[in-house]
Parts: sequence; structure tokens; C-alpha cells
Amino acid sequence: MNDDIFSEIKDQLRPDPKVRERLFDALDAEPAATPSAPRPRRRLAWIAVAAVVAIVGLAVLPTLITTDRDLTDPPGPLPAASLAAIDPADYAPAYAAVQEAFAAMPAGEVWGQADFAVGDAARPQLQSAETASTEAGGTWGTNTQVAGIDEGDIVKSDGRTIFTASGTDVVLVSAEGADTTEVARIDTTAEETGPTAGTVQGPVIDLMLHENLLVALVTEYTPRLSELPASDSMAYVPYDASQTRALLYDVTDPTSPRFVTGLGQSGAYATSRLSGDLLYVVTDYAVADRDAVDPDDPATFVPLVDDERGVTPVAAADLTIPVSPTGPMFQVVSSIDLSSGQRLDTASVMGRADVTYMSESNLFLASTTYQPTPVSEFTLDQDIGLLEVSQKTDLVRVALTDGAITVAASASIPGRPLNQFALDHFEGHLRVAVTMDGATASGGWATYPTVFVLDDALTVVASLPQLAVNEQIQSVRFQGPRAYVVSYRQIDPLFALDLSIPSDPKVMSELKIPGFSTYLHPWAEGRLLGLGVDASEEGQVLGMKLSMYDTSDPFDVTEATTIKVPFHDAEALRNHKAVFVDPERDLIGFGVATHDAAGTASTDYLLYRYEEATGFTLLGELPVQQSTPNQATTARALTIDSDVYVVSPAGVDVYRTDSLTRIAAQLFTDR
Repeated sequence: MNDDIFSEIKDQLRPDPKVRERLFDALDAEPAATPSAPRPRRRLAWIAVAAVVAIVGLAVLPTLITTDRDLTDPPGPLPAASLAAIDPADYAPAYAAVQEAFAAMPAGEVWGQADFAVGDAARPQLQSAETASTEAGGTWGTNTQVAGIDEGDIVKSDGRTIFTASGTDVVLVSAEGADTTEVARIDTTAEETGPTAGTVQGPVIDLMLHENLLVALVTEYTPRLSELPASDSMAYVPYDASQTRALLYDVTDPTSPRFVTGLGQSGAYATSRLSGDLLYVVTDYAVADRDAVDPDDPATFVPLVDDERGVTPVAAADLTIPVSPTGPMFQVVSSIDLSSGQRLDTASVMGRADVTYMSESNLFLASTTYQPTPVSEFTLDQDIGLLEVSQKTDLVRVALTDGAITVAASASIPGRPLNQFALDHFEGHLRVAVTMDGATASGGWATYPTVFVLDDALTVVASLPQLAVNEQIQSVRFQGPRAYVVSYRQIDPLFALDLSIPSDPKVMSELKIPGFSTYLHPWAEGRLLGLGVDASEEGQVLGMKLSMYDTSDPFDVTEATTIKVPFHDAEALRNHKAVFVDPERDLIGFGVATHDAAGTASTDYLLYRYEEATGFTLLGELPVQQSTPNQATTARALTIDSDVYVVSPAGVDVYRTDSLTRIAAQLFTDR
């Protein structure tokens, strides 16, 4: 999810007239508090829109609203045709687990309302990045973690056309240098694709591009009418994320995109991956309304899938219930064959996933629970003096075999991973970097950066439980048998680890410099790029910085050169997809939030060149087009042939790579 999505939602998540009318009808059906005072419909219409804007009030609805359901009815069962082969008794374990999870919640808490997220970038975590795909004639691939596995983003390109998410539209732009122009626009709310009846569709969150097929990922929201009070005309109406849809378009002719099909699954969008022809979509589905749960209707407490076969609950055999799930919530993983446009398989694991990582043959879900747990419950290679840890992380390995999805193993380790780059699967072993803290035997508190090595059964085979003392992990980069881990308290230790023998991991070197890197990127043989925060020797943050580390001798890693970045905030500090790296052209880029003397906010795109002889050079600060005045936006950069394209949801600017002379500008005007 891009950083400025919250500013877009006000305009994008507006109930259509039919939804508003049904809201009014539901209210008029209730007895008024004062018979002589009719309800002010116009006032309530504003309240309904305001409820959509109040993102913190969103949660996930436990039932999908289908085209033949009246919104004035309370949540009910699926159509009979969909339930014909469903035996509620098969879902009894899931029902019991959901009820147990609700019982464990504090009184008055509404699950999901204060934990809304529609993508990895929405979570409060820093992310690092790995190499973006580089094509002949330029670098236009999304900056991804695993080679050969694409990740959804707001901008995609095939080197000829640029596809950009812009609100509920996808804008198609021809990448033709000075002749760059908008050639088509997809309205994802059009009648043929449009939101399920009774729902409101949000903006396009992510895009995927596979050959001539474009996938737009959107989430739909439904008003929770069961919470409308009988007499309060100023009632807050929560909107729940009912389902995420993958909308497929044929873009063989970019000037005339054609809708193919739409596939939905319960919950808010979490992340997606593309491996070959197979698209994997992960959503967070929360059972938000405990009063609507009906043991005889699995649709009220388990996730659903929606495709050409109709709306059906995930099969009971495909639900995995852990011993202690984190709340009444499910992770839903679906595989879609883009060559046929068909859903292949779906599986769901009860609980929340804070981090999702996918390798070539496995998808790993990591969920951190913040509760004191005795250290004796875990496997550590040495006594580090902790009586208990304050967090533990539940790991689930989901095996992926030609689109078939199987929950294969689960386990728990102490500590919390930073983000998806804290996990890596290599030669049959999962390596996980976590920050572990807790109470010591002496009554104090200690924090340790730690690395665990687990086999495919998720059994711990080795660990490095104390890389440093009282420091937290800030970035991780696994590179085959090696790993680089950055921790921080006042200075930045960059650890080089040897993981070539899984049962015997070793620290090869430790480099200490002020500040810390939040992003690590393999630049070239023996060179590791770092983007992060500059700081004084006392730990005072001074801004941002770029570093190039010399890793040619892993036993003596050094900082070859560095440059201060005169800004304090960048999406790149939180989202690896915002980082542009083109080693063939020696280019590095990212957007930064800027404020002028009057306090006006905007976004500039910084483009650097790195050369061994001269180090880093700032080539230019390029203004980024923005749709909302006085508000920073997100931006992506691509190189195609001899040009640099700086793209935002508001438009695209084209520059010559050698001179950074702007040769074209295309503003995405509103419809």
C-alpha cells in the first residue's frame, strides 16, 4: 500500500446512491425517538461518508455481500446453492476456536477496528530491499526480495507501457521518451468489474503484470448495518473490509484493455507474489462481529472465496487451527493460474500474520504475540541470562507445489522479526533474524539481536542468540550462505554472518559506525549498498545517509564511502519497493518528503550516481507530480532505453539519463 492511500480514500470510498438509500431505508424501518421529528437524511448521508474516511473504524466483515442479498437484512447464510455440500459439523473446530479467541479478548474490545491494515507498507515497520529485476535496455521491475518472484506495487511496466495505480483507476502510459503520453485508463469500478452489490470499493492497492495480463488488487468495504442504533441520527457506521478482489485485464493492446475476470477472497489485502504463471494473494480476514457468529452458518466465522463458481466458505479441510491463535482472525492464501484465469487452491490459517515471506517453494507466515513467555520453552545455544522474553513469534510453513497450497509445519521462536527480509529459506533451512528482549535473572531488562536456523519441520537446529547487547535489529540481508544484520542503539554494528553450515553459524566480522541502515542491497561483487539514518556518536539522529560497504573480505567488512542525505523522511525507509537501483547505469533513487519555508509539503525524487573512483554523487532533486496540494506523495522511478521515468499516482515525468533534462510530463487528470 502506498503512503498517500489514506488521503485518497476520502474520495474513493464513497457509498453509491443505492448503498446510501438502503442505509436510509434501514433507519426509517426503526421507530424514531420522536414521532414528530423525521430523520434528517442529508445529514446521515454525510455521516455515512465520514464513516468511510475514518479508517481506524474499519474492520473485516464476517460475510461477503452477494448480488442477491438485501443490505437491510442482518448478516445471514450464503445462498442455498453455495451451502448444498456444506456440513456445519465439519466447521465445529473452527467455530470453537473463534469463540475461544473472542472469550480471550478484553471486554468491550472490537477485533480489527484498531488494527486496520491493507498491505505490508501499512504496518509500522521498517523494510529493507533486495535487487530489482533488470531488463535489457533499462530497469523497470519492482524492487523485490527473491529473484524470480515478483511483488505487487503501484507501478508496473513491460518496457513499452507503464501501468500506474491512481485512485480506483489504472492509467496506461506509453513509454516513448519525449512522446510519452496516456493511452488508456481502466476504471476498476466500471459496471463489468464493479464492486459487489452493496459494497464500496477502495483504491487500487497493488498491481501485477504477467506477459499481457494486468492484475489490479482492490478491497471492498461493507457498512455494518447491525450496529445502526434505533434513534441516533449522528450514528457512526463502521465499514468493514469484506473481500479483496484480483481483477484481471488483457492488455495485449494497451490502448484498449479488456476485462477478463475477477476473483475474490475474504479480508483486507495483505500482500501478493507472482512466480511464473502463478499469483499468490494473501489477505487478513477478521471475524469482527461476535454477535453475528452462527454455528450453523460457517459463512459467519470462516473466510470465503468468490469466483465463477459462486461464493463458498474455504473447505474445512483447508483450515488450520493453531493451538493458540492470535485473535479471531484468519490468514487466507489463494493461488491463481494467470494463464487460465482460474483459482487453483485456497488455504487458511487462523491467527494474524505480521510478516509474510515467500521463497521458490514455500510461503512463511510469522505472527508475533506480545506476552511474557519463559525462555525455557525455546531452544537456545547458550544461556543469555533471560528468565522470560516479552514476545514470541509463531511461524507457519506453507508448502507451494504447482499452485497446490499445503500447511506443512509450525513452531514458535522467541523475539520478533523486523519484516519480510528477516526471513530467508536456503537449501532446506529457514533463517530468521529477530530482536529478543525480556527480564533478566538479576531483575533488569536486556535486548539481544538473534538469528535462528530451522529445518523444514521448523525445528531449531542452531542459533546465534546474542549478536549484541541492548540493541535492536534495523535491517537484514541474506545472501546465500551469508547474512548481514544491522542492529542499533547509538552506533551501527553491521554483522557479517557465515551460515554455510546450518548447525554451526558464525559471526565473521562486526563493523561499528554512527547511525544505522534500514535498507541493504547487493550492489556488485564485494559491495553492499546501505540506506538509512545518520546519527552522532551519542545516537542523536541527524538525517539520512547512503553507505557503500566493502564486503570483499567478510572477516573485515568496512564502509568504503558514505554521503549525507539532507532530508529526514523517505518512503524508502519503510518500503523497499520505493527504492530504485540500476547498477548498470550506476543509479540509485528514492523519493523524499520536502517542506519549503512556508511549510508547504511536497515530494522530490533524489537521483544519485555511485562510482568506485568518486563515490556517491547527487545528480538532481526532481519534483514529483502530486494530486493533492500540500501533501507528500509516493513515487517510483524506472529506466527505459536512455530515459528516466519518475511516476506517481498523479503523473509521470521523463528525463534524459545523461543530463536529467526533462523531455516530457504527463499529468493524470481526473475524470
